[in-house]
Order: sequence, then structure tokens, then C-alpha cells
Amino acid sequence: MNVEVSITEGRTEHLSEIRGLILEWGYSVNESQAREWLMALLESPSHQIWVAISDAAVVGWAVAERRISIRELFTSEITGLVVSANVRRAGVGRLLVQAVEDWSRAKGLSRVVVRSNVSRSESHGFYPSIGFEHTKTTHVYVKDLDGATQ
Repeated sequence: MNVEVSITEGRTEHLSEIRGLILEWGYSVNESQAREWLMALLESPSHQIWVAISDAAVVGWAVAERRISIRELFTSEITGLVVSANVRRAGVGRLLVQAVEDWSRAKGLSRVVVRSNVSRSESHGFYPSIGFEHTKTTHVYVKDLDGATQ
């Protein structure tokens, strides 16, 4: 499949299409929640969001975060990467990861980390194919806090 794609920084006008891809990813999020999330990303000095545009439509997005790590002090982490099902395997994910890598280098970060849910089997072949090494498997535990507003 040959798809012409450009990568640009995400903006508020991309909200509806970004939300559509969040829903396609399998998460339930209303427009207000998506707007609040996007605005927080856009205002954060530690985060960046990119969108992949093809035929004037958002066909993918990626978010990276500058994280503090005990091992390397500062690293870059991909906290979200979604490509529309109708353009998967056309290089869109690679272009989004390249944008993350370029941003990370510009920030002086020497490592990019990505975590992938075990249920997302399609990503388990993708990341190693572009140079990522599988280093560990993790369990995630969550505890909701009473009275927390966020």
C-alpha cells in the first residue's frame, strides 16, 4: 500500500480525529475528556504530540514524554501511538516513531522507551522491526484514591 503522509505537531483542530483514533484504539473517551487530555499535552513542556496526515485526514498520532529515570536520568517514552486500521503497514507508524526519535535527540535524550500491552499483538512485531529491544514484561497495578480530583 502506498500512502502519502506528512507528520506535524498535533493541534486543537485535530481533536475530533485524534479522539476517533482513541476510540479505534479501544478506549472509551468523550469529547470533553479528549479535549482536556489534548490541552494538557499541548501545554506540557515534557510532552509532545504528532499527527500523521494523509488526504487531509489524521490517520495516526503519537505522544512522547520526557521522563525521569533512575537508570539514565532522562529518557523519552512513547506513551501513545495509534495508526488507523485502514493505513496500517504503510509506514505511518515508522514515520511517527521517527518524529519521536528526532524530538528526543533534540532534547538531548539518548533512549526511547515504549510499553505495549500484551493484548496488542500487532505492536509486538512492529517495535523490534524498527530497532526496539524487548527488555522486560511488567504487571501494572492501579489504585484509585478517594477524594482525588484528577
